[in-house]
Amino acid sequence: MYSMIDILHIPARPNARIACDMSAAGDSPEQRLDEYGRLFADALIDRERRDRAVALVFRADPRIRATVEDLARREAACCPFFDYRVETISEKHVWTITNPINNNDRGAAEAMLEIFYELPDYASAASEGLRERLAARGVQLVEEPVARPE
Repeated sequence: MYSMIDILHIPARPNARIACDMSAAGDSPEQRLDEYGRLFADALIDRERRDRAVALVFRADPRIRATVEDLARREAACCPFFDYRVETISEKHVWTITNPINNNDRGAAEAMLEIFYELPDYASAASEGLRERLAARGVQLVEEPVARPE
């Protein structure tokens, strides 16, 4: 049995750039999508699009919880403008991704939430489709380190 105290919360980083920055990630977009595809096929039982948030619901299992927490930490590293919360409620693991942005960047962040909501529909597809969906919504996918001006 799980306890409500069992919560992972990674708050949004204020003023973070609205981009999916995987330049420092230990995996590629393709590898991440493959992992999502396996997780969704194995354990996703529901998803919900809420006002300014997406909730992905997984069956309760310690291995699934560990995978969800690991993905949440990696997503927080590449998309730190969101608030991430993983908790166990009524024998289900619930991963909630929330958009706390209130400025002009809110629309771009909402577009990213739509990507998270739609992810179960195409996670096993080629990552090029992801790039196209992000670009169509005005969100950049960064895979190489961005050169810093000297």
